[in-house]
Amino acid sequence: MLSSSRFIVAIHALSILARYSGKGPVCSALVAESVHTNPVVIRRLMSELERAKLVRSVAGRSGGFQLDRDAAEITLADVYFAVEDENVFRMHKSDPNSQCPVAAQLGKILNGPLRAAECALHTSLGRTTIRDVAAGIV
Repeated sequence: MLSSSRFIVAIHALSILARYSGKGPVCSALVAESVHTNPVVIRRLMSELERAKLVRSVAGRSGGFQLDRDAAEITLADVYFAVEDENVFRMHKSDPNSQCPVAAQLGKILNGPLRAAECALHTSLGRTTIRDVAAGIV
């Protein structure tokens, strides 16, 4: 379960950059219009993608963002790790009552199945690239 739409918005933004690849940088306003959000939201997200070396910013009047690698080299797993917490499942925010047998053992029991589910998610996302996504858009 994804806790936010940031992953999907990041894929959306990267797909736009992939479609404009070779035509120069894309401004955050254009991406924001497509996503139907504020350009500030897109710039914040792009800065996370830039830290992950998925995009680069181009300064200046005709500046914006462009892919930092070929779209075929950027997997959905790369995008996920750039904008979301690695752990899809989270245990309690505070320590549960250690005197309760359920509370004392639940984390240990669930650790294996939850990690396996996260691994399956990451493996599945690793099979699809931004180029795959962009190519599917007609």
